Amino acid sequence: MHKFYDDLKEFILKQEETTKKILIPYYETLLQLESYSEMKELLNNYTCLDDVEYVESDNCWLIGTFEIHNNALGVVYKIQLELGDMTGGYCKCSSSDEFFNVKHKCCGIECDFYVPRISITKESNIINHDFLGLERDLWALEEKWMTDYEKEALRKRNIEKALELETQIKKLQNDLCMIQTQL
Repeated sequence: MHKFYDDLKEFILKQEETTKKILIPYYETLLQLESYSEMKELLNNYTCLDDVEYVESDNCWLIGTFEIHNNALGVVYKIQLELGDMTGGYCKCSSSDEFFNVKHKCCGIECDFYVPRISITKESNIINHDFLGLERDLWALEEKWMTDYEKEALRKRNIEKALELETQIKKLQNDLCMIQTQL
């Protein structure tokens, strides 16, 4: 087993019981991907447990996200833990059924449950750049930007006003023509 999975297991085991119970099915789902070619890059770039962070989600379909940071490469892998499709149907299990699990009060076969789903994305840092200049240079640029923005906004307002006036003039000219023809 790859060090990433060992470290992730260690990370999960250190969590509170409720969080641990939530994360274990996702760990098992992620473990199923170990031999997938799509995982090769993440596993090769993984360095240590210090690079792993878990962020809980308020979204009911997104449980949380594991973020694996590799600062040397400027890459963050995000493993989203999602509620997948619901499989099975309404649970009709009884204690006399084969495979009945007393703890879960279910056989766990063809009963409704949301399948854990893993979605992995990669964010890479394209460039790091600091502003070249002094703070006062930024002040001047900000002032110019605001001045240019205000000039553009004024120009747009003037165009709109001109269009409104042209429309009013045409209407008044039409009204004048109608009145003149009635005289």
